[in-house]
Amino acid sequence: MSRTGTSELSALSRELADVVARTVKGVVAIKAAPYRAVSGVAIAADLVAVADHALKRAERIPIGLSDGKQASATILGRDPTVDLAILRVEGETLNPLPAADTEKLETGSLVEIVGFTFDVGPTASLGALGAVGPARRTWRGGTLDRFIRLDVNLYPSQSGAAAVDADGRLIGMATPALSRHSVMAVPVATLQRVANELVKEGRIRRGYLGTGVQTVVIPASLRQKTGLDTKTGLMLLSVEPDSPAARAGLQLGDILLSLGATVTSDVEDLQDALRGDAVGRSAEAVLIRGGERVSADIVIGERAASRERGERGE
Repeated sequence: MSRTGTSELSALSRELADVVARTVKGVVAIKAAPYRAVSGVAIAADLVAVADHALKRAERIPIGLSDGKQASATILGRDPTVDLAILRVEGETLNPLPAADTEKLETGSLVEIVGFTFDVGPTASLGALGAVGPARRTWRGGTLDRFIRLDVNLYPSQSGAAAVDADGRLIGMATPALSRHSVMAVPVATLQRVANELVKEGRIRRGYLGTGVQTVVIPASLRQKTGLDTKTGLMLLSVEPDSPAARAGLQLGDILLSLGATVTSDVEDLQDALRGDAVGRSAEAVLIRGGERVSADIVIGERAASRERGERGE
């Protein structure tokens, strides 16, 4: 290799190391379980984002800072649908990282994963943005503000670590729990959105109807009779007693066509209609019942934190 090539590689190596040195100031080590430590990302002077799947402690969580100091944190709230928990740190001021513009990310661009451990200190992995796309719903029912797949090797201690671009700007929080075959980044916009809601509400609010549903194809003859444009709807397979759906008069066998302004062609559409700001509001449910088009006003309830979210139930 020529001297020019060697010097360029050396310069790149120094730049990557410098990104790690700057980034680790906004990353913490978290004793997530008695025998397991993971990483977390500072998103405010007193808030840390961590991978929810890795966090097994319920209170007084030990954390380590890059300057050698240690502190404790409490759980502000959790949103397992995007594998995110937010911790509030006591007694120390954190250094949030500058945010990348995730709308301008390009597939193939370099990405560094920067974590921090109690024993070793900073850790780093180098990779690329494997895929970038618009907002997407996770298999757990949550929404990522951007779809960001990372082509990178993630060490166990790097669950919850910072994924940064070549300039050290925060792309998101790295997690292996949102995809079977790849590492994902929970985008910085999602981190902030969830944290803001937890600070304001103390919980993540989600709407609730009390129904079990399944996507069905609407026969062409029925579409023609009722003047429908959509080819699918959601058939009600169950209606829980005294639920919002039951109180609105929804029945087994009804086919839900829309809720409020949202056309419900599939389960994801219904989940979108049941976002947190819909709780407590009245929405018109348009249905097919007995071959006729009918409507009912339904007041959206709030899903209890202990209630499991299934693929076919809302």
